[in-house]
Amino acid sequence: MRHVLTICAALTISLAFGQSKFESAILKGKNMIATLDTVTDYQNTINYFERIAQKETDQWLPLYYQAQVMSFMASNDPNVDTKEATLNSALELIQKAKKIDKNAELVALEGFVQMLRLTVDPATRGQTLSPTIFGLYQQALALDSQNPRALLFMGQMQYGTAQFFGTGFEEACANVQKAYDIFEKQPDEPTINPDWGKGSAKAALANCNQ
Repeated sequence: MRHVLTICAALTISLAFGQSKFESAILKGKNMIATLDTVTDYQNTINYFERIAQKETDQWLPLYYQAQVMSFMASNDPNVDTKEATLNSALELIQKAKKIDKNAELVALEGFVQMLRLTVDPATRGQTLSPTIFGLYQQALALDSQNPRALLFMGQMQYGTAQFFGTGFEEACANVQKAYDIFEKQPDEPTINPDWGKGSAKAALANCNQ
């Protein structure tokens, strides 16, 4: 019996250590995201999360962060062709991650990437992509009605649509406000889970309060 307990204890310690190592790796990657500056920084961070994803094939977070950094890099890319290619690669990673765990974070990020694709050619893509983007945010909120990124992105999309059609911003700003309030309540401590977007929510809220 003592032998069995010893084996179980060893397995528990091993699993805990493995999880801790994974968490440490993700937190290190998130620190890299926080200091992104040059193209080399972006590529190194993408490669870093790719290496984690190759080892942790049953985890969705490395794929998520890889796609997130790709979306950030694409948003700063003035070259339409490479921007489009990067966004498409991000979408492929998100689809791969959704096979592991379809959750609100992944669906919201998918909508965010599609929203960036819309900005590549809004005149041509607006009519076809807008319903897709709104649909993704609705899916994300159906999975988690309190997800601040889904609320923020929905509000930003609604705000842009209202600007285009000259309609009111009430619904858009209500979603942005709700997102910001949720961000404000989040604990200020490191987490492996997505927690980005508060700065964007603050900026969007400033537009609403003008």
